[in-house]
Amino acid sequence: MGKHSMQAQIAAEAGDLVTRLRDKSNGGSTPLKLHDAFDVCVLNSLWAMLAGERFALDDRRMMELIDIVHVSFRVIDTCGGLLNQMPFLRFIAPGWSGYTRLLSVLNRLWGFLRETIDEHRKTLSPGCTRDFIDSYLEEMEVRKNETDSTFNDMQLVSLCLDLFMAGSETTSSTLGFAVLYMLHHPEVQRRVHDELDGVVGRSNQPTLQHRPRLCYVESVIMEVQRHANIAPLGIAHRALKDTRVMGHFVPEGATVIVSIWSVHMDRKHWGDPEVFRPERFLDGKGGIVHDNWFMPFGFGKRRCLGEILGKSGLFLFFSTLLHNFSISVPPGHRLPSLEGSDGLALSPRPFYASLVPRT
Repeated sequence: MGKHSMQAQIAAEAGDLVTRLRDKSNGGSTPLKLHDAFDVCVLNSLWAMLAGERFALDDRRMMELIDIVHVSFRVIDTCGGLLNQMPFLRFIAPGWSGYTRLLSVLNRLWGFLRETIDEHRKTLSPGCTRDFIDSYLEEMEVRKNETDSTFNDMQLVSLCLDLFMAGSETTSSTLGFAVLYMLHHPEVQRRVHDELDGVVGRSNQPTLQHRPRLCYVESVIMEVQRHANIAPLGIAHRALKDTRVMGHFVPEGATVIVSIWSVHMDRKHWGDPEVFRPERFLDGKGGIVHDNWFMPFGFGKRRCLGEILGKSGLFLFFSTLLHNFSISVPPGHRLPSLEGSDGLALSPRPFYASLVPRT
């Protein structure tokens, strides 16, 4: 993560996205459904890192994967739903409790990942590491005689599942919300265009090298993450021992869920948290303000392991889209709602927008 190869992969997917949207938009005359427009490019950038390949746009396996990820994020909530509170229900009423459906979804994804790992094992060439799966398999071989080694196929499937599912769904949903906010705040979109034109130039495309000078673009992405709160309750953790937090007793083994939403929407700290205002992340000189109360990737040593990848993807996909298109509400369409669909993470509801190519 953070290497040049990763950046090049994301940039290539962003370029393909622009080409695909330009072809479909017919110069802006054809409204496009954009709430899930980023699914393919985000999935491909992650899959290239994990498995060393990308899917064709019409690949049946890719469409199946996208469907699996979407469904899995809808059949369970952050707290784990009813099954987490009363796990014995999976034995008594597996269908009614949702266990049957959840297991069906996960089995499809587990099967796909195991098939991919088996293919890598057959074609693995020592000293020629192609991707994350290759790297893990090589480490398994090195540690195969260690009795306490935790490197095994089950762990590899679990790691791929975490990186793949969490990374694709949250990044795609954040980008979908970013487009929504540009529809609601055309003045912000105009300022994004102006900064991109001044720093990148019309004849070039945004890169991560431009990022330090695109502070307003960066602040817009940060404000989308804060205001939309894609993961409002973060991920559940478990207390390893009895402890006290601000006078409250937390027993060993307790499930701990942090309300990121309450931090991002705290009125005492932000002043006007309900207002979409990217300038709150800019200082008097136009530089980025790094606020400890901004934590879309979590906080501390258990924060999201894909943070670097996530930030790079959000910046390159968003800046490339805005550099190439002006986004507006199609004639005859209402301004879409900012309210999201609930699940393990929030996602934008279906909406249409017009994309007019910028010249």
